[in-house]
Amino acid sequence: MKRKALGRGLSAILSDLPKADTPHKNIQNIPIQSIDVNHLQPRSFFDDEKLSELSDSIRRQGILQPLLIRKHPDQPDRYQLIAGERRLRAGKMASLTEVPCIILDAKEDQMLEIALIENVQRSDLNPVEEARAYKHLTERFSLTQEEVASRVGKSRETIANSLRLLNLPSEALDSLSDGRISIGHAKALLSIKDRERLITLADRVSSEGLSVRETERLTRIEKKPSPSPKENKEKDIYTAELEHALEEAFQTKVQIRQQGKNKGVIEIQYYDMSHLDGILKKWKINLQ
Repeated sequence: MKRKALGRGLSAILSDLPKADTPHKNIQNIPIQSIDVNHLQPRSFFDDEKLSELSDSIRRQGILQPLLIRKHPDQPDRYQLIAGERRLRAGKMASLTEVPCIILDAKEDQMLEIALIENVQRSDLNPVEEARAYKHLTERFSLTQEEVASRVGKSRETIANSLRLLNLPSEALDSLSDGRISIGHAKALLSIKDRERLITLADRVSSEGLSVRETERLTRIEKKPSPSPKENKEKDIYTAELEHALEEAFQTKVQIRQQGKNKGVIEIQYYDMSHLDGILKKWKINLQ
């Protein structure tokens, strides 16, 4: 059975909104300096190189797709951008004085919805920006995940999984934002409850270019239960601090077991042969 498409899509939403009575299919040129950016814009990163390329294209051919704007609710001579911030920025770089626009009678929640859908449909948002936009919709406008899913044309499971990414520490979110780790890596890392170990493993995924499958295997190792108190007597402060220092040095789990007053065993975990090789190199040991 063919699954029914979710959501109405951007074109359907726009068709429901009243437009100003202007010539040329509701498109008119608006002074570029009178347009304020959308404070609800879900996208926070704009690639300077791509903006420069778009600016060069605009100088040659102009802006081919009009911006979506609304009249400013408090300043009658100004407008608020709904969608098209890349074109607005590039137009300013190209020294345009006017830009083609469609003026919509949109409410604030519709501004966010339209901006979000346009960016999602163009794949312009990174996973963290997209998740934060969904969160904004649920919190600011009191929407359920099901309602958000319906509005943006996604499944509820997709929205839920996206929102889960925001449970990552900020360090891991930064890596996800700039592409050093993928959504697959992030989902695997979420199974680690210890914040510091999660950050450590995320750094390793990024620096060593580990695959999602390798990351999933390492998270399973990380989640193995620690020895019970009966198996592992409470360590003194010196031993605990030494364990922590060794873990920082080797970026892996280290356990010190005392076997008498002045002797014991140091256990250093490794996850695969390349990891072991990296640990040995720290000791300047080369087995080749």
